Amino acid sequence: MSESSAEAKIITESEEQKDSFKNLIAIKDYRLLIAGQFVSALGDGVYALSLIWAMKILTGSALLMSFVLAAEVVPTILFGIISGVLVDRGNQKMYMLLADIFRGIVVVTLVLLFWFNMLNPWMLIAAAVLVSSFDAFFLPAKTVAIKTIVPDHLMTRAQSVSATIQTVVGLAAPALAGVLLLYSLSTAFLFNAATFFISFLFILFIKNKALSEKSTEKLNLKIFGKDLKTGFKTIVKVPILRGMIIYLVLINFMLAPIAILFPLFVDNVSQLAIVEIAFFIGILVGSISINFMNKFPKIVPMVTGLILMLGAFGALAFTNNFIIITALVAIAGIGSPLVSIALQSLFMVKVPREVLGRSQSTMRVLLESSKPISLLLTGALLVHFSISSFFLGIAIFGGIVVLMMILNPVIRKAE
Repeated sequence: MSESSAEAKIITESEEQKDSFKNLIAIKDYRLLIAGQFVSALGDGVYALSLIWAMKILTGSALLMSFVLAAEVVPTILFGIISGVLVDRGNQKMYMLLADIFRGIVVVTLVLLFWFNMLNPWMLIAAAVLVSSFDAFFLPAKTVAIKTIVPDHLMTRAQSVSATIQTVVGLAAPALAGVLLLYSLSTAFLFNAATFFISFLFILFIKNKALSEKSTEKLNLKIFGKDLKTGFKTIVKVPILRGMIIYLVLINFMLAPIAILFPLFVDNVSQLAIVEIAFFIGILVGSISINFMNKFPKIVPMVTGLILMLGAFGALAFTNNFIIITALVAIAGIGSPLVSIALQSLFMVKVPREVLGRSQSTMRVLLESSKPISLLLTGALLVHFSISSFFLGIAIFGGIVVLMMILNPVIRKAE
């Protein structure tokens, strides 16, 4: 090999290892995956707003609204770890395809029930359970897909891109949901169903063979139990993940009521759309900002993000001005990706691919386990306490948790 050829090869290899958006977007299967995420996220944004608004229209009950939101979390806890083990054992592509198809069918069923004036509150709860059950398989499969398709040196950028896409879509979704809901509830649900089917088509064209491989080892109860333990042990072996589990569970418990408080805090669907858009504008800013914090330990963006969120929610307790409310919600949005992207990037890099599905599901189950209690408790307590009191309580409780995190030496020293 000539000296010039050797130099060209070194340059090429160096360029391939460069952490750049150009190298990331050059991966065709990644483009298909994020295209599916784009349309799916747009539909999810419309669906989430439509589901909770449908319950508010049908009943006006904060308690039943909390039941809908809790119903979305319960399947994660029940099926989360199981789905992770199954996903790790093969054909992640098929799990994503089946999840998209069945979620689309569930939402189409809601539309048919609405057209025939048969839609009842318990049906919304049932739909929430079913869609979330399929989510329990889709999400770990997508996590493994990203890990498989994207090299480690591009992982933080990939997570930032995914969060940015989620955010850009989120800017449009609330406004789109508001328009669709003003037209009709069935139109909003039909839009969501269509996005599931479109996502199906994008994933169908992903060619990475590793995503369709199946484990040759036969699954039995003994091996299944071993796989479950492996997922938990993998998390425990990573010091910062082990040290943060309890704090993350408490944070999820603290922030869960926000999903109920926002719809109740506004007077109409237009205001709700504006608040949601403001929150996602903040997330967009935060998703971009975290790219300038890569040299800091992960605890820095996490704590910064939590302080922004808690400070904004606490301030909401002291104002009724809608412009100020919108600005505070945007500030809270900035903090959200600083926490989530830092944690997800750390998780994706530290955990091996072969146990990523079950480890991700185990982590998700641990984090989501506190949400149903928090949501149901919120629905019951809102009868006796004001929404402003809840925002203030979230800020105070969260501040204590953040202080505990900062004082923990394991978390403070983690890179």
